[in-house]
Amino acid sequence: MLRLNFQVLCKFRCEPIYNVGGLLYAVELLTSFEGGFSGEKIEPQKFISSLDIKYKHELLLTQLNEINALSSFFKKNKLLCSLNIDQGMAILILEDHHIKDILDNNDFIRLEISEHFPKIDKAEGNILVDTLAGKYKLWLDDYGTNFSNINTLKNTKFESVKIDKKFFWENGNSVMWATIIDNISQYCSSIIVEGVETGTQLRNLQYSGISCAQGFLFPSVPLEDIEILMPGKGYSHL
Repeated sequence: MLRLNFQVLCKFRCEPIYNVGGLLYAVELLTSFEGGFSGEKIEPQKFISSLDIKYKHELLLTQLNEINALSSFFKKNKLLCSLNIDQGMAILILEDHHIKDILDNNDFIRLEISEHFPKIDKAEGNILVDTLAGKYKLWLDDYGTNFSNINTLKNTKFESVKIDKKFFWENGNSVMWATIIDNISQYCSSIIVEGVETGTQLRNLQYSGISCAQGFLFPSVPLEDIEILMPGKGYSHL
């Protein structure tokens, strides 16, 4: 648990990502925020965006240290761990030697870049993201939002693309779904679908060229309890 200041506490959870064969493939580190004495929940994305660079650095370093403390677990079980970053954090990663050391020593960490990242969908791309992609393996998050266009995939080399849950809910049963997946797969090694909530949705993904699934069907657990998700158990939702 990190106390960013006297008013806000943050806690860490990991949300599992399973491959369509039923085995745990990765976890995404999620950070929740609570207002001090009241314990009121704070919307994570907006709160992180509002942080100045000092607190953003403290948060990122704490997240990475928490992951690093479990490095033997991830390496032993050949699991990946993804972490969402924004533009400010991307700059810190390229400039801070301590942060770079953690990433360099833990090649199972994946950095998630949202489609809302500045200029990522423009023809000229984003130089900062390109530089980051040259050093670390990136995942594109939220693909299929209103900002989506194929330039995002053409501009930067992403290892994986995560399809936005609302896009999946609206298009997963459409006649164009196979074409959408084929187009995306030309630019990445794997596709992860977010928003999987039912066994039926999961079974349908097995025949659509999707690599992995994430969503409420697979509950998150506190980071310190990650061993509950022990790989090899697989899921029991099929």
